[in-house]
Amino acid sequence: MKFNKELSPLLALLLLVLASCGGGDTAYVPKPKAYPRMDLPTKSYQPFSAADFPMSMELPAYAQMKADTNAQGVHTPGWYNLQFPLFDMTLHMTYYEFKDWAFFDSLLYDTRKLVNKHLQKADDILERPTSSLNPEAKGLIFSIQGNTATNFNFYLTDSVKHFVRGALYFNNRTESDSVAPVFQFVEQDVYHMIKTMHWKK
Repeated sequence: MKFNKELSPLLALLLLVLASCGGGDTAYVPKPKAYPRMDLPTKSYQPFSAADFPMSMELPAYAQMKADTNAQGVHTPGWYNLQFPLFDMTLHMTYYEFKDWAFFDSLLYDTRKLVNKHLQKADDILERPTSSLNPEAKGLIFSIQGNTATNFNFYLTDSVKHFVRGALYFNNRTESDSVAPVFQFVEQDVYHMIKTMHWKK
């Protein structure tokens, strides 16, 4: 068989290009998406108590409990924000004293309403009784799965007159997979708070 002399250089060039694109061990493999590493602090806790917050507990040493104030700088008694400056997160806590069961039921209703606001974006909402952490803390933890504004809500009560509601938020919009290690770290701190909580008489 005779090759056309004009096609021979073209064929050689084509074979050279194909050879340079060959597989072997040089095939490109894209790197998985990654996020900057964050060094988490060593866990340590300190006691907290306030005159208008009738419960004591241990708070993370790297967090700051601050009184919640309105636009005029006035503090609403029993309203506090536990701020985590390292992680740009805040645990909003509100305390209520109830004197009748109608008000208690309205507090429960409002708590579930706030949790259920995230149903559209949530993959699932898991409930866990807080008494499994601390018999003195009757209530529920709501673990909200998915990319929602808050993934952790709870309420605590003594079923007599005290009621506390809490919601953990990142201060800015995030993607749940990118902040998962930080969220899990702070989540353990909130568990510790519930475990060490005691009502004041």
